[in-house]
Order: sequence, then structure tokens, then C-alpha cells
Amino acid sequence: MVFVELALVGGLLIGGILLLTEGQRFRAVYHILRNAPGPVQKLAGYGGPVQIEGRAVAGAEGTVTAPLTGSECLLYSYDVERLDTVDVSWTTLTAGMGGVDFAVEDDTGRVAVDPTGAEFHFEDHRETVSPGDDMSERLAAFVDASSDVDPDTLTLDLRVTEITLGNRHRFTERRLDVGEQVYVYGQATTGQAAEWGSDLVDSRVADGDALPAFVISDTDQRGTAWRIARPALWKVLIGLNTLGIVVVIGGLFLM
Repeated sequence: MVFVELALVGGLLIGGILLLTEGQRFRAVYHILRNAPGPVQKLAGYGGPVQIEGRAVAGAEGTVTAPLTGSECLLYSYDVERLDTVDVSWTTLTAGMGGVDFAVEDDTGRVAVDPTGAEFHFEDHRETVSPGDDMSERLAAFVDASSDVDPDTLTLDLRVTEITLGNRHRFTERRLDVGEQVYVYGQATTGQAAEWGSDLVDSRVADGDALPAFVISDTDQRGTAWRIARPALWKVLIGLNTLGIVVVIGGLFLM
């Protein structure tokens, strides 16, 4: 009986932890879907959580160069993974992100965005390199400059043929490009007054304490909500199933 009780407690802990940790994502999804994005013009002088959709345009800082592809963009994140042949899973070797302040533009005006602290939810641009494959010049330069990435490729000369041993590597880059569709859920504060005749509103969107999450995405509101919820969905289902099993087993053994 003691073993059953310990197993039940363990099941409750596992299910509860999964629901608590991954449930935070659904809190963000709820806030995102609660209201529709509004026009940029209405942000003038406003303070508080806001949602905006429009086109991403460069600000005073211009653009930044994405490290894997060399593309000029406004924001980026990347990761490099290696396929471990023993347990057939991908291990992250290195990852990073970067960007510059930019603006969101719609038909009513433009508003400045400070991306510091934001979650990026952008489309994946991915390239998988097998042992012996030729990398693009840009990827080869990135690998040469990185101390964390080693293609560890070995070629054995068997006279009749050559066998290339090593691990597959996966290079993934996500970007917000100039002119691309963008969605932002952030906190608006009063910004610097724009010059006369400018369509830049006197507001600034950034991270804030009133937000469950600061989000920048290259799709619309609903697409962004799905991207946030999707990775956590199966974990929440496992948590609910675990709690359900614990309740059923507990009812059978503790009656």
C-alpha cells in the first residue's frame, strides 16, 4: 500500500508540474485572443497592454545581419543542433538571437517597438547537413568561427570506396524581414514626440510588468496564438491524463 501511495503522490506531482509550467503559455494565449488588434493611430499617448498588426519597417538603427544566412533583417533567432545517433534525438549545440528597434506600420501610422525581452515566433528557415555534404559558404564560415559547432566528420578510405562517418547537423534561422507582416503584443508607453508631418505616433511598444508575455511574430493574431500553444499542448494533455489516472487508481486502492 505504501508503494501505491508513493506512486499516486508522484503522479500528482508530475501532472501538477506539467499543468503549472506549460499552463503559463495558455495564459498568454488567452490574453492575446481576448481582444482584437487595434489601429496604430490610437496608441498616441496611451499606456498599457496593446496588440498591433501591420508591416515591419526599419527604424533609425537600420537592419542587422542574421548569422546563418547573412540576410539583412530586423530581428532573428537561430540554433544549431546535432543528431545523436545513440538515442536518435537532436541536441542543441549553440543558439542566439538579436535585432534592432523597428517600427510597425499600418494604414493609420507607425509606432516604434523596442524588442528587448520579447519572445520571437517566426517562420523556420532550416538546412540539414549530413556528413560529407558541402555546406553553403555562409554556413561554413559560421562553423569555422564557432567553438561550439564541430561537424566531426571522418572519412575512411577503404580503397574501393570511401565511408563518411559523423553526425547530421541542423541549422535553423528565424527572422523578421523588412516589409514583412508583423504582430506585436506588448506594453505601450508615451514615447518621444515625432517631427511635424511624421506619421510616427508618440508612443513606444516594449516589454512591461503588466504582460503575461511580450510577443513579436511574423503572422497574424490567431497564427501567433497557435504557435505559442502548440509546443505545450501535448504536455498539458499528458498532465491531465496523469492526474486522471491518479484519481482512478487512487479511488480503486484507497476505497
